[in-house]
Amino acid sequence: MQYQEVDRVRCAIALVVQAEERLPFPTNTSTSHPIVLIKQAEQQSVATRCTVCGTNGVTFEQHHIAGKVNFPDAIMLCEKCHDELSNIYQPKWLPWRNAGRDPLECYFLGWSDIFHLIWQRTRHRYFLELSKIFALNARYAK
Repeated sequence: MQYQEVDRVRCAIALVVQAEERLPFPTNTSTSHPIVLIKQAEQQSVATRCTVCGTNGVTFEQHHIAGKVNFPDAIMLCEKCHDELSNIYQPKWLPWRNAGRDPLECYFLGWSDIFHLIWQRTRHRYFLELSKIFALNARYAK
């Protein structure tokens, strides 16, 4: 199935629901629920705090979930979180877009990276599990 035929947001939300069958969303976190994050990214919503670390009162940068060439979905991040995602996480998979890979794979990997970085900041196991689920499903996106 080609990515144009797949509703990426619906697929991502289904993965979140799947994760929550095993591990509930932590109630003691200031991080927005992943379904909210996914919908905000699709709409490219303006944020008043960093999506990953929660910092506010700083300059925000737009981070494209799967790289601009794949989808327009983006979240707002502080400079530190954006640098980490763009310079440490994405370089390992972003070249896939030039290797005939389905952009849905990059979309899932982008969310996997974001959830992994949220886990690094919060240490809530929920986000680590979510990161793993998205990474695994990236391999089977086609």
